[in-house]
Amino acid sequence: MGRFYDMFYKRGEEPELSDVVRVNLPPGFAPTPAGYGALMSIDYAACEQTKARSMASLPFSVVNHRRSGSERLTNHPLAKLLNGMANEEMTAPALMAWTVLRRDTFGNAYWFIEWNRGRIEAIWPITATVQHNYDRDAPNGYRTTYTVAPGDDHVPAGTYFNHEVVNICTHVTKDGIKGKSLAKLAAEEIGLSLDLERFYRSMLRNGNHHLGHVELPAGNVINDEKKLSALRTAIDMKSGITEAGRAPIFGYGAKWVADQQTMKDASVIEQQKWVLHQVCRACNVPPWKVYDGDQTTYAGGQQSNIDYVTDTIVPDVRCIEIALHPVLASCGLPNAQAKFRVQGLMRGDDATRTQYYREMGYLGAITREDVRDLEDFDPLEGIGLPLFPLNYGTVNADGTVNVFNSTNAEKPTEPGDGSQTGVGGTSVPNQE
Repeated sequence: MGRFYDMFYKRGEEPELSDVVRVNLPPGFAPTPAGYGALMSIDYAACEQTKARSMASLPFSVVNHRRSGSERLTNHPLAKLLNGMANEEMTAPALMAWTVLRRDTFGNAYWFIEWNRGRIEAIWPITATVQHNYDRDAPNGYRTTYTVAPGDDHVPAGTYFNHEVVNICTHVTKDGIKGKSLAKLAAEEIGLSLDLERFYRSMLRNGNHHLGHVELPAGNVINDEKKLSALRTAIDMKSGITEAGRAPIFGYGAKWVADQQTMKDASVIEQQKWVLHQVCRACNVPPWKVYDGDQTTYAGGQQSNIDYVTDTIVPDVRCIEIALHPVLASCGLPNAQAKFRVQGLMRGDDATRTQYYREMGYLGAITREDVRDLEDFDPLEGIGLPLFPLNYGTVNADGTVNVFNSTNAEKPTEPGDGSQTGVGGTSVPNQE
């Protein structure tokens, strides 16, 4: 069991902290496996940083769905905040990075929506304690409340509704409201990760790069404290990074004897990989994203990148999109949807992307303007209409085919023979 796990869960004995880095913590801060103390593990920090960087890079938009079609509201206050400065002190990427770390470490992350005369002014992270309340006798839409106590530097203490406080929880939850801390669930592996890091540090500090011990000739017993001190000094001279490779000089017939068990036999590297994989499983991050790419090839990396987006990023952003629905409803947009655009994370090589855009463009599913937008190119005039394939037609309910020509694509006037020669027509038998 790891020292980190023992430190915060065993209560029967005082842990040894003689060689642990001491940090002056603010009042009320407790470094527990469910808290930011989990970042002491490089494995957990790497997983969280990977997800945070991916989430922080996603563009955001508000899409309003109407009977006439969908409209992207680029000037909506929520879209401006989540694409620029979320508040006066924090950018939108910084808010997203904080959200990922806060949610996975504590189980829940909360946003405070600052309103001013019915308009969204800012989005603040809530670092204070948030208590959930539910009153089934209250009117619909006002049953759920969040009590913030005692407040923090940016969010005053009080009770707020779900259009003022956005709750973002992990996918590990018992009631769908309060999430479980991934750091706490992985406390055992995080503790092992810290133990291995401390092991390497101790090896470098003590100089015992090759496992072994000091032996004296048979019958030679040193009882003199000065001689023992001199022998310890010779051993200490072997320790440290700067002394690596230097041969120590032992007196009194002492010699250095290497142990039969080597570092390879101890399988420390394999243990470190196993712990990393366990932490990656808990955080839902593939090991190759944290630079463990022993079995990753370039061809497989393309598909692995897509799997990372669909299995890790999309479920996380989907939760945030749905949690923002009460906020959009309070803006007078009950049919609007918050949307993070993840296409940028799924880009393949140039040839694959070009083929995809070509097929989708020929089908009329996207326009050339959409393609330039997805590739972050500057807009051009006259490419906003979908392409119409002239060698295709529409099939009627009775099996006849409508073939259109280039002179009157919307309303064909002459019957065609279905020969795909560009001759317009309205009723062509469907020959099978």
